[in-house]
Amino acid sequence: MSKPLGFFTSTMPGDGSYLDDLQSLYGSTFEKLGRTEKLLILESVVKNLIVAETAAHGINSTAQAMAHASSITPGIRESVGIDEHLGLAEALINQLKYQH
Repeated sequence: MSKPLGFFTSTMPGDGSYLDDLQSLYGSTFEKLGRTEKLLILESVVKNLIVAETAAHGINSTAQAMAHASSITPGIRESVGIDEHLGLAEALINQLKYQH
């Protein structure tokens, strides 16, 4: 079972934040959004994080990381079953969350 958005963020019901507005519209676990909508929102969040990472560490660092990641991602696309992709995403998110 999914946990509510406030479990993962500082969002509290009624706090007036944009995330609270989203909870009001789509439910605390975004249950009113479809799978494709959630994937597209996740894609946007990841792009925002990449922009922030680039701002923090510079374009050269990001370019090197992109080159390295680009050598890994084709293997994932070709060799990892689509049923494993969400688990891989979850593993990466947890690693990023606790990486210093």
